[in-house]
Amino acid sequence: MVDDESVIVRMLKTTLENLGHRVTAKTSSLKALAEFRAAPGHFDLIITDQTMPALSGTALPQEALKIRPAHP
Repeated sequence: MVDDESVIVRMLKTTLENLGHRVTAKTSSLKALAEFRAAPGHFDLIITDQTMPALSGTALPQEALKIRPAHP
């Protein structure tokens, strides 16, 4: 889960964890991409804010798909 606003990150992380999900939360799309790159098999879903500095919410999943392509 990636959002550049820490309040939103904390709120969504808590909500998703209360629903039983394991959540990795970041406030930097570049740090999120680095963590994904280090262990792409550990992630099933990317939830991202659309507008973020450095790497947008559109570009982040595109980069993740280069590392771990979608299954047909």
